Amino acid sequence: MLKILQADSEKIRVLLDKQRNLLCLSQCPAFEEVADTQLFGFSKEVHLAERCGLITLNEAQQMIQDLEHLLSSIYVSVGEDE
Repeated sequence: MLKILQADSEKIRVLLDKQRNLLCLSQCPAFEEVADTQLFGFSKEVHLAERCGLITLNEAQQMIQDLEHLLSSIYVSVGEDE
């Protein structure tokens, strides 16, 4: 299960990086919608895996924090580019 979640996390990471490279960033409502939807869905998937005992709470928290940190760094880089 951990490998599946890591693969899903990587898909979201790639999607966010593509959006950063296309300059469709925080001012773009489509970017915000995609980011929010993907992170929300992934967090629910991770929470379910943790509740079922398939991953630890620490693993679950780290996976979510890693993606939130990436998203935060995108928003910071947008602010610096303006």
